[in-house]
Amino acid sequence: MTGLGIEHLDETGAPCAHHPAATAASLLQLAMVGSRAPAFHHDCASKLQGLLMALDELSELTENGDPELVRPIEAAMQASRELNALLNLNRALTKPAPKVTIGLRELVAQAAERVTVRIADTLPELSVHVAAAPVIHALALAIDVAGGAGRGRTLTVSAKLADRRVELALHIQAPPPTNASESLAIATFVVEREGGALCCAAGGDRVLVRLPSA
Repeated sequence: MTGLGIEHLDETGAPCAHHPAATAASLLQLAMVGSRAPAFHHDCASKLQGLLMALDELSELTENGDPELVRPIEAAMQASRELNALLNLNRALTKPAPKVTIGLRELVAQAAERVTVRIADTLPELSVHVAAAPVIHALALAIDVAGGAGRGRTLTVSAKLADRRVELALHIQAPPPTNASESLAIATFVVEREGGALCCAAGGDRVLVRLPSA
């Protein structure tokens, strides 16, 4: 921590030359939004439940009815279910999360799915002992940065066991997304809170994430 900003470092402990530190203003803005998260999720969940009930009633009324009416109702129900799942995932981040033993493949797969990045490699059968929900969120942010900008992204990821830690190497694609500094600041905070570390390789070609092994 430097002043009110978070200094993003490389593996030598020097300031990362490829990703600048997040500014105090950007972090305070994120904190301001996050401070309303529990109330926001509760309010949205209540409204979403009412919407799903209304759509369910419409679905019963239009059963075997005009396909032109049935299709948009089914599409709205599917979209509402997806939004509900996203709210539940985000709501989990506002609660204290117990540490669990989870396979590295599952952890990375869930994180990559959140940011629609395909992992090109098969990771070794290693396990880590962490609070799953926040670490998946942190890994998703790091994968999003390493995956670069654009759609249809594929990321090369390697892993090894070193000093009782699992070390992930996310091979960086260019160019980085515009929110890279803030994403890395949040990811670093979460990973360090779990007893791990996050930094960039000195050459700027990899994001390195170290997590406690199971």
